[in-house]
Amino acid sequence: MVPIMKPTSKRLQGVVLPLVLIIGLLLSAGIFTFVRRSIVDGILVANRDNGAAAMALARGGVQIGTAVLYQQRYSSQIQAMEGRDPGATLDDFWAQIRHSNLTTEWGGSLVIEIEDAGARLNLNSLVPHAVPNEEGEVSAESQASEDTEEFLVELLRKIISEIPPNSGEELVYDERELARNLIDYLDADDVAINGRNENDYYLSQNPPHSQANGPILSMEEVAMIEGFDARLAEAMKPYITVYPLFGEEGINLNTAPSHVLSLIYHGSSGDMRLASEAMVGDIMQARETDRFVCSQTESDPDKCISLTEVGLGEGGIFPPVTLPQVSLVFKITSRGEVNQVAKTVEAVIDLTNRESPQLLSWKSN
Repeated sequence: MVPIMKPTSKRLQGVVLPLVLIIGLLLSAGIFTFVRRSIVDGILVANRDNGAAAMALARGGVQIGTAVLYQQRYSSQIQAMEGRDPGATLDDFWAQIRHSNLTTEWGGSLVIEIEDAGARLNLNSLVPHAVPNEEGEVSAESQASEDTEEFLVELLRKIISEIPPNSGEELVYDERELARNLIDYLDADDVAINGRNENDYYLSQNPPHSQANGPILSMEEVAMIEGFDARLAEAMKPYITVYPLFGEEGINLNTAPSHVLSLIYHGSSGDMRLASEAMVGDIMQARETDRFVCSQTESDPDKCISLTEVGLGEGGIFPPVTLPQVSLVFKITSRGEVNQVAKTVEAVIDLTNRESPQLLSWKSN
């Protein structure tokens, strides 16, 4: 009979101990992974809920802003009935709302900022709007003036000079060519200023398309114009708007920020120039004393100052503007935040219709 060999205690210890360590490590890794996933999932769920709440706040802010604008419009109508000028200034309630930070009991906050379209230069105001006749011709009155091209050259030169070049890069833009391409894109005919067919460039793109021959619908569209690119279009955004789409008036001197005021093109035809720093300073100083620039100071003698008092009395302003400017198109920027998760909505509202606002643009992120 063969005797059965029994392992010694030392041999058992040599096998069991590593197994215990391996199993312990596996269990620890599994528990760690489970805990980590639980934490990550919890954070994701919390961020999702906070994001949804922040977006709801931002959307609600647009509704609040719209209500404020309607209230302001009715107040302006009452002012007009009383013989006072109803033009938009930074003394209006809609302009003051940005100083109010609304909070909720559950940790949410809401900031609303409203800007009238006149606070920036409207590209669509630079070229008269017209519809070609059956022969494709448009009247001379619907063509861009000589001042338009010269103004655009000065405007583009200023904006391009402020674009920071990348290391070793030299910015190459032809301001006059860009100005002419922009005018050709906006005007109603198909013949470029230099005599060629305006569509030659656009039909060669992928995919082929035609120029607008009318108002530009968004700032993103500017990058599609011949000679322009996304970088230049982005640099133009602080200065430019496309609203109202069929607007004809220029910059609202009483609401535009100082960098936009520097684009005021003034003087006599053939001898026009951009506003100087002194002119911009005079306009900004008038605001600090609760006064505003008026085309006719009789509309509000106590608060109005004349164009002459800010150095703009000689000649005219291009694009022309009646001050205080009546604004019916506004951009509402609403930012909701919940537990450090923020969402922003930008909406452009047209109040021309007295019954209900028209939404022209909606962006959220």
